[in-house]
Amino acid sequence: MKAPGGQNESLKGVEWEKCKVTSTTLPRNGFLRVADRDPAAYRNGGVAEAPVERVYAEWVQTPVAAKEEAPHDDRHALAVFCYEAPDGFIGQYVSQVVAAVVRRGTPVHVFARHEFAFNSAGVQVHAVGECDGDDLLEQAREFTHRVTNAFLHEFPNGAPVTLMGFEWPTIPALSLLHGIKDAPALLSLHSLEAQRSDLTSEISHEIEAIERAGLYEARIILTHDPATAEAARMSVPEAAEKIVAARQPFPAASFESKLDAGEVKARFQVGPVDPLIVCVGDLSEPYGQDLLVKAMPGILKNHPQARLVVVGEGDLYWPLRVYVRYLLLEHAVRLPGSVGGQALAELVAAADVVCVPSRGQTPWWPVLAGWAAGRPVVATHPAAPGLMEHEQTGVLCYPSENSLVWGVERVLFDADLRTGMAEKGRDKLEEGFGWNRVAEQVQELMGAAARP
Repeated sequence: MKAPGGQNESLKGVEWEKCKVTSTTLPRNGFLRVADRDPAAYRNGGVAEAPVERVYAEWVQTPVAAKEEAPHDDRHALAVFCYEAPDGFIGQYVSQVVAAVVRRGTPVHVFARHEFAFNSAGVQVHAVGECDGDDLLEQAREFTHRVTNAFLHEFPNGAPVTLMGFEWPTIPALSLLHGIKDAPALLSLHSLEAQRSDLTSEISHEIEAIERAGLYEARIILTHDPATAEAARMSVPEAAEKIVAARQPFPAASFESKLDAGEVKARFQVGPVDPLIVCVGDLSEPYGQDLLVKAMPGILKNHPQARLVVVGEGDLYWPLRVYVRYLLLEHAVRLPGSVGGQALAELVAAADVVCVPSRGQTPWWPVLAGWAAGRPVVATHPAAPGLMEHEQTGVLCYPSENSLVWGVERVLFDADLRTGMAEKGRDKLEEGFGWNRVAEQVQELMGAAARP
């Protein structure tokens, strides 16, 4: 018996019939049928019609019995395809998503050029090596060939699996494998070629064509910002109903400051061991910064070295200046105005207490930032209803001067409470606002994509 392409059948037990597939036999309603030839054929959603035996050149020579020796896992798996290096922006994002999905109990197979380091037995990395080629398109085609063969070796039978590709170089592999295996596919896009270039070069045109084909055929398209979503709708209007906004994890890593807290405190004329209370938000009555400033005399009675830094701008700025002078608090209160970016993250990380004295519901950012930095949080009941548990993830008080004094002192007097709340706050941040939330969305989309 002859194998596809005329190869001699030299191994017994090989199911040759299932391997006799060309582009013309793949499902017409599936993904792109060929991703390994003639990129110009992708233009305007076109599909290349060329034999795909090359994709099977390695797979068909492996005995079926050998594949079945591996432990069988009936769980629905996620097959991730990533062309980028693990230390790049996309690679780091993929690493975080995969690790979080595995923690939620879904087995993951990563098909990539490079090794990715994971500490979980629930993920397998299939590194196919650097891909040769004269240009990026040639390298992407070689990547398609290698990862497709690796996938077919790993999933020779009908095991439940969802494909997930990151950025345009993975689209051709998703195309072939969806056509061959009829597996649902998710496509994650941080940007499109129309956003990255002026589309004047031949390569740009070909990349755009590949992206358009992926937008046409993907079951679900994850976009990471409104601009990319809009660009996708402009490119392929039919894709609008398939576009889903990707959940964004709270950037906890930016609060992991390596700076000494005393160095950061010194920027605001605060001593290195002085208890630092930080309040962040628009300076307006709903945010309640005036209540916290008025509470400072009571806090200073037992903690004379305590210092308050109120960050923000707004109509309340000058009234706060008046309160500070009238209450003789100029030595203890700092009103630096607007502080942003990494400087703000470092200030939160250097705080001994993050305080949210709001009279009503306000943005949760200060609470989440405190949790990300491992800092204890004191907030009023109206500030973030349902978010915090009293003396578990923070201390809850009322929007009044006396209650704020009690809340801040409750934290400053109890080191064990500070430590415990900081740990539980970080856990809750990861569970509800971190990579776990991103992984939860991926699992939900796996289920949605698997439905007819």
